[in-house]
Amino acid sequence: MRNFLKKIKDLFTKSDVEKTSLQKTARISIIFAAIAIVSIIVYFAVVAPMLKADEEYIPELFDGEVYQYNSIYILPQRERSEIKSVEIKNDVEHYKLNAYTAENGDVNFVIEGSEYISLSQEALSALLGDVRVLVTNSPAGQERVTVTATEADLANYGLDAASAPAWFEVSLIDGTSYKIYVGNPLVTTSGYYVRLEGRKNTVTDENGNTAEYDIIYALQTGLADTVLKGSETLVALDLAPYYGNNIYSATDFAVLRNDQDGNRDVVIRVGIVEDQGIAASAQVYKMVYPKSYVINEDMYTESVLTPLAYVQATAIVAYGEKIHTPEVYEKYGLDLDMERLENDTDSNYAIVVYNCMPTDTENYASQAILLYFSERFTDIDGIDYYYVYSPRYEIIGKVLASTYDFVDWSIAKYTNPYLFFEYFTSAESIDIYNEREGLDHRFVISGKERDRRVDVMRSGSDDEIVYKETADGGMIPLVYETKYRTISSGIEYYGDFEIFRDFYYVLITRSLALYAEVDESMTSVGEDVVATLAVTTSPKDHPISYYKYDSKGQKVTDSLRDEGGNILCHTVVVPTTLSDGTVKEITYDRAYYDIESGRFFLKAEDPFDANMKPSGFDDAGDGTVKVTTFLPKTAYGEYTETTYSFEFYDLYDEYVDAAGKDVRQLNPTYMYLIPSTTTKTYRLGSDGEKELISENTDRAEIGVYIRTATIDKLFSDTQKLLDGEAIDKMGVN
Repeated sequence: MRNFLKKIKDLFTKSDVEKTSLQKTARISIIFAAIAIVSIIVYFAVVAPMLKADEEYIPELFDGEVYQYNSIYILPQRERSEIKSVEIKNDVEHYKLNAYTAENGDVNFVIEGSEYISLSQEALSALLGDVRVLVTNSPAGQERVTVTATEADLANYGLDAASAPAWFEVSLIDGTSYKIYVGNPLVTTSGYYVRLEGRKNTVTDENGNTAEYDIIYALQTGLADTVLKGSETLVALDLAPYYGNNIYSATDFAVLRNDQDGNRDVVIRVGIVEDQGIAASAQVYKMVYPKSYVINEDMYTESVLTPLAYVQATAIVAYGEKIHTPEVYEKYGLDLDMERLENDTDSNYAIVVYNCMPTDTENYASQAILLYFSERFTDIDGIDYYYVYSPRYEIIGKVLASTYDFVDWSIAKYTNPYLFFEYFTSAESIDIYNEREGLDHRFVISGKERDRRVDVMRSGSDDEIVYKETADGGMIPLVYETKYRTISSGIEYYGDFEIFRDFYYVLITRSLALYAEVDESMTSVGEDVVATLAVTTSPKDHPISYYKYDSKGQKVTDSLRDEGGNILCHTVVVPTTLSDGTVKEITYDRAYYDIESGRFFLKAEDPFDANMKPSGFDDAGDGTVKVTTFLPKTAYGEYTETTYSFEFYDLYDEYVDAAGKDVRQLNPTYMYLIPSTTTKTYRLGSDGEKELISENTDRAEIGVYIRTATIDKLFSDTQKLLDGEAIDKMGVN
């Protein structure tokens, strides 16, 4: 051992003999080892005890305070279920929240006096968190702002009586309560100065004199968005029920808007097509008002119905009975006087009405959702918005105009861009009159897919026949008849009827100039109708191919072609005379009338391929469907025939020329048209006799523009059809 220590000593003793590399390395290692040993000794002797003391540090606490998570809590954290009520007084209002136990056992809250108002669970949870978790966050690491605040000092923190600080009081189910006063916001960091009512710091001086001081804390920043806001921030943002995909089954939608004179007019009303896929060319929705136009379904579903699936405000600004006082509703550009609302004499800018219930629902009208809109506002960031009153929830909310701007749309934006659009199968007749073009013709369409024909008459007449000259100079009625031949791929159609088919395509592709740039201050509409167009349609089924199956789902025929063309009728009644002489009526909601046989028949969905098929049918022998099961010949039903009419007027540009002369010249680009719709409901018997039950005509109050070239092509193609010339149906206008 003595030799070992001597060797160590020699490593650090100065000598004339130079140390070897091994000796130098050993000396350095010993030095580092010594440093490590000293560090370990210092850590365990000094640092470790300090750290342990810091971890176990508990400051001196006042009665009721709790120290946890290295922070002082003014009071122990309470659970939501322990709270009976929360009363809040701030610069905005004084209100109270009361707890109740919901059916599922959860503890929930309502605003006292407005118990029917639904609250946002997210906003409510945030507020409850701020009033039950009272953790301090004093600046500069202080445990409290001060524990020796005098009455005069309280004014520095906005906590004196003269400052009228906000406060909240939490009452617990055990009968106790606590009240926190909220003063000024902190200057150096986020938070608010607060004090707990009743908590004092009692100090005794060296002479035995005692004095009481207030204790000032700082609380978290959430107070600015909860306790210090009005109770409307707690209200749920829903302005209407959540409908989801059910909104696309809306049976009614309407926008009513006040004009410049303060008169409320219906801008648009949309319903749902009862017989989808029969008439209206597979349209799901129909324009109820104005009836003479067709709804633009893409625009309607995407920009109108989709936003209505879940109507939520970006913020609730007022709620409850107080919103019916002028000092409240006038701030939001609304008129919510109860008497005027009930009498429909209010001056609100617009009303949106929609209903997703079936029309035969009991108390259908009461199921409708009403939303009252203010005029459009713009905030300081340039964002447009509306205020909306929801009578169902008794609240006023703020919504983005970019989402609900359809309340400002003109009828043009709701409208289908096509002049007329309907299945060829449904067309009954087409009337075209244009004296300039020498047109005065009616095309009457009859028959089914393989035997369809068109008889040409004079417009407005069913018996004034138009004739054509034959090769030998004779005159015969002008008729277009279907011709076809069987080829390897199926049926090929040819002949003059195909020109008519192309003509019909041109008809349904005429588009309106919905956004025409016409200076109406310099343009006038001619007084006389220069041309008319009318198309009459009936609800008929369309051609389709399907198989016939046996009871086991096995195909018993090749593919059969159902030529369609049968009239869909409603309320089909079959009178039956019983043995005692009494008459019993069996009523079917819908049945089809076969014009050729003069009989009604039923259809049902085939479970094997989901196609609607006649209740009884077979192969007619040529690959087409032959109906074999009919209702009795005593049956009769009802159906509605619709005529879409269009009146065309010239437009004139009026101006004063350089010589000061008034000029009125024909506008070369546009014509003006006014549509109208006539519906006739007939009772149809098995013998084919029709009895008119009702008739109604709706004429649009406001017309729309159409490019002259667009409608001129239809007129010129009509002449080509009459002359037997081919029509370029894809040609530009």
